[in-house]
Amino acid sequence: MMRVGGAASEIGILVYPGAQMAAVHGLTDILLIASRLASEGRQEDEPPLQVTHWSPDQHRNILCVYRSEPQATSRPGILILPPTLSRLPDPDTCTRIADWLQRQHAQGVRLVAVCSGVFLIAGTGLLDGRIVSTHRRCARALVETYPKVTVDTEARMIEHGDLLTAGGFMAWVDVGLILIERLLGGAVRTETARFIRFDPFASEEPHFAGFTPRTTHGDLAVIKAQEFIHIRDGQGIDLALVAAAAGLERRTLLRRFAAATGMTPVEYCRAVRLARARELLEAGTMPLQQIAASLGYADVSAFSRAFRRSSGVAPGTYRQKSVGGIAG
Repeated sequence: MMRVGGAASEIGILVYPGAQMAAVHGLTDILLIASRLASEGRQEDEPPLQVTHWSPDQHRNILCVYRSEPQATSRPGILILPPTLSRLPDPDTCTRIADWLQRQHAQGVRLVAVCSGVFLIAGTGLLDGRIVSTHRRCARALVETYPKVTVDTEARMIEHGDLLTAGGFMAWVDVGLILIERLLGGAVRTETARFIRFDPFASEEPHFAGFTPRTTHGDLAVIKAQEFIHIRDGQGIDLALVAAAAGLERRTLLRRFAAATGMTPVEYCRAVRLARARELLEAGTMPLQQIAASLGYADVSAFSRAFRRSSGVAPGTYRQKSVGGIAG
């Protein structure tokens, strides 16, 4: 079990070229929310958990570019390697970061890889001869690039004490919550999970519905279809592509998908796109035009209409309320 003590109260997140920034911001928010919840009622001035971001500069040095506690000394006990948004980490990036990761690991830092982030650790050789978890989309490329690494795509997480790898969609949420439990205890994990699933518009917009995908139905073919949709953010997909990903005939897919998820594939794709939109809006940094384009909408107007139909509020309003709610 990856237990933490001493300097490990600081968790670093590596922000490398191509990293999924929604996962970076989401992990940062979850961890800091947990730290705030754990601090309530305590007398200590220093929060129990600190978060830092690390990024390579043009000279291949890895520098701390963000501290949740600006006055603190940066010395993470855990480093998280987040996933990429679309393409896998390129070999040059893996090479640039490998030496630094090896040094960190040699100094006792635990390494945690989320989905495609596992390529960064694999580039160090630390995973040679080990079994790891990653997303199905990454598995074949991982073993072809690093043949000494074995992949188990059925396991959501695999841990080797000093290394933890996680796969599956929304794996970064799983990682955040398990680290919170080990650092701050089960009660804080439960409270954090309840907090992040709280709908900020429940009292103002009763018809607003969030999206929590059903993944415990046990239909592995439908799970494959869901992962296919999630990894593409629900865009540019037709029924034939989803059926092929699931290994089912289209009519069989329609029947089993609806039975497992309560939605048609088309409805599910729409829900995934809008869930991703909510995530990007909550991050508070990406312009609406860029969000619309990244999710395949023709323009901001089309995106705004779709978002309003789903949520009852405009994207800008949602961003203001969600960011304000977190800040408050």
